[in-house]
Amino acid sequence: MKPILYSSINCPHSSKTAIFLAEKGIKFQRVEVSLAKKIQKTPEYLSINPRGTVPAFEDEHGAIGDSLEIMRYIDEQAGEQPLFPSDPDMLQVALQWIERSNTEFWDVSHHLYWQIIQPPQEGADWEEVARLKAKGISLLQELDLILRDQAYVCGEFSVVDIVLIPWVYGYQRFDLPEAGQFPHLEKWRDGLAERSTFRENHNQEGLPLQDFLAQRAAE
Repeated sequence: MKPILYSSINCPHSSKTAIFLAEKGIKFQRVEVSLAKKIQKTPEYLSINPRGTVPAFEDEHGAIGDSLEIMRYIDEQAGEQPLFPSDPDMLQVALQWIERSNTEFWDVSHHLYWQIIQPPQEGADWEEVARLKAKGISLLQELDLILRDQAYVCGEFSVVDIVLIPWVYGYQRFDLPEAGQFPHLEKWRDGLAERSTFRENHNQEGLPLQDFLAQRAAE
């Protein structure tokens, strides 16, 4: 059975998981679960991932419905060139960055999207936009300081770079950061964006779920 990644275009959680799979050399089929159409809440998808979230990963051993669990599972199954640090202290650092990517980095991206890209009917709250942008700048500045002395966030290329790049890359649509503001961060961001694993897996759309299920039923 070819592994399946149930994902959604423009979902950073889906992008980071797909990039991780590609970095580990896992060949998979991408199936689109449209968040805009709320496909993730349909009975068909809930039978695959009862959490009703994306991404989900399925192989011959079953389905996993959480991005961190997927990445930990794949890192153990495909043991060559692990992307999670083996040192216990560095692993805790990595897990903290993953948690921050899911909370602090998500918060800036999510709420700026609904203020700037898809503003409310009454218009954007520009005070809130300024607050969110200031928070985003603080996060990016922190990374820039770390990357001043090393090529990757944890020293060597790891899961941390993979989980952060979809958010940091996406911040550009909010003009974060300004060009030249954080040169070390921008070098890191642009370098990761040039990797084939990023280009081929960031914001990619798969076969619609209904079409995939129809094909599976016909086999």
